[in-house]
Amino acid sequence: KSKKNNPDTMATLSPLHSLLPPSFVYGTIAGFILFNIFYRLSPILTSLLGTKSFQQKIALLKHEDGKFWNYHSLLPSTVHAIAQVVGTYSMVFHGRDGYDLASDAATGTTAAADPSSSPAIIFDDRTIVPYGITHLGPAVWMGIFVGYLVADALSSGSFRVLGFPFAVHHFAASLCWTFSAYFRVMQPVGCLLQFNELSTPLMNVRKYLLFAGYRTSDFEVTVCSLAFFAAFGLVRVAPLPFVVRDWISRDFGPVRNEIGTGGAVLISAFFAVNVLLQFGWFAIMCRKLAEKFGTKPKAKAE
Repeated sequence: KSKKNNPDTMATLSPLHSLLPPSFVYGTIAGFILFNIFYRLSPILTSLLGTKSFQQKIALLKHEDGKFWNYHSLLPSTVHAIAQVVGTYSMVFHGRDGYDLASDAATGTTAAADPSSSPAIIFDDRTIVPYGITHLGPAVWMGIFVGYLVADALSSGSFRVLGFPFAVHHFAASLCWTFSAYFRVMQPVGCLLQFNELSTPLMNVRKYLLFAGYRTSDFEVTVCSLAFFAAFGLVRVAPLPFVVRDWISRDFGPVRNEIGTGGAVLISAFFAVNVLLQFGWFAIMCRKLAEKFGTKPKAKAE
């Protein structure tokens, strides 16, 4: 069932906290399996669709330096990103109505009558829902996200290949989403951050071009780089100040009442990690674009 937590119902709802929602577990298993399917499809599709010269370039990639994994992880990454955008679109742009209706049905209250109430304590744990493009519940998509992250990290073979920032991202996000599902909190924010995968296909197209032999200065790569930069800034960086503001001013208190001060502080730490990673990556992109398009000062004649 979906629910909106409040202190008056905690006595009856607390047994639900002893288990993860089945919908989340289903999604985690599906995300893990689907990653591995598309990871193994990548070599097959490369041999079927790639030109001879492209296939020769891919055949030279080595496992040891991580380039083989980096290339073949692009297909599951792209499929997962598109699926997350489609799956979470309704919750991100029309989520308030969906969550309120789910809450009303579960609790007999009228959440829509209290627009100041925190959506962070509304959680829909149904597998099939009457809203959204796919009609899979948001808890399913949360699970798919975690399953994908775990499979992606394991397939890399080592933290060195995965990269330290991505290792931190995968570990922190998997832990945070599982924590949120366990305590039935922060679902709307989770869906928003999953929708952030909108920028990932653009990054992956850029990587495909580089694997094909294009240079970073080539027009095609430049267009992809600019599109990725714009999408990253729009969906990943721009919302963060508002998310942090809402967490501090509106959501922290209700979540603390639900799961305790320790749990709320831990979620705050997850927020801090995400903010640092996203702004850090964006700063690197800004620096690289400045170097690419910036005018270099002319040397003074002696």
